[in-house]
Amino acid sequence: MEDGKNKILNVLAKFSGTEGEPKNEIELYILHSMWVMMLSEFEASIKSIAENYIDKIKKKDISDIHVCLLIKQFCSKSNDTLTIEKIISCYKKDPKDINYRNFTKDKVPKYKFSAVEKLFNSLGIFFTESERTLLLTLDSVASTRDAIAHGDIGVQITRKELELELDKLVSISRMLNSKLLR
Repeated sequence: MEDGKNKILNVLAKFSGTEGEPKNEIELYILHSMWVMMLSEFEASIKSIAENYIDKIKKKDISDIHVCLLIKQFCSKSNDTLTIEKIISCYKKDPKDINYRNFTKDKVPKYKFSAVEKLFNSLGIFFTESERTLLLTLDSVASTRDAIAHGDIGVQITRKELELELDKLVSISRMLNSKLLR
């Protein structure tokens, strides 16, 4: 996320308007594009953080792997009834078969609150109320991103707003990373 943030800030630094804001339609288009890129960078950081965690988990003995990782995501479909046999069969699985895809079957973009929370909960990681509040900021950023991506010409954002939201996303990314390092 840090590298993506720096790339975005380098693009924004080239704006020629008053106080670094976009001067013309081209720069405004670039600003909107950077908003979309900001969330793409965030989603890529989520994927990287989760993959690194899963890779770390896979190196453990199968009997030490957190049962939350295995039960729903790795061993069954979400609508299956969970049985003792299914839980026990998890321990017969090969850790090499555990991967990011097991935890992202829903195909929902991982830049929205509920998707991030669901992904981390499926990894056996849960959030405090203050962490959930921080994660809720994702939805307003995502809403603006979706409006831009769908061609809504009425979206009004400023460079300053983008920089503030970018800082929030970096904070969220750091928080998520620290949750998995514990």
